[in-house]
Amino acid sequence: MKPEPVCRVIGDSRRGAEPLPLEKRLASFEEAVPAPSLEDAVAEAMRCTASSPCVYCEVCQLICPDLAITRDEKTRSIVIDLDYCKGCALCARYCPHGAIEMVVDD
Repeated sequence: MKPEPVCRVIGDSRRGAEPLPLEKRLASFEEAVPAPSLEDAVAEAMRCTASSPCVYCEVCQLICPDLAITRDEKTRSIVIDLDYCKGCALCARYCPHGAIEMVVDD
């Protein structure tokens, strides 16, 4: 079974923009298709990198200096061994999907 992509393209904000005519493209260095506006670019970036559940990319496991993060071989899920974790929060900081959150334990 092929895994689903994490970031699905819902729509291209540039599709509605008119491309430059061929003559103008050949005579200049202007973009053939105009770039999206800043608002559209930010919205697209937020959609793509918004908090979502863990997709098992293993960035947390690679960045953990204590080797406290492993993958359970049976369930294939990420496991954090709190006996070894020193709470540096690197895993939470560098998780590209925001799936790890550091919480103060009273």
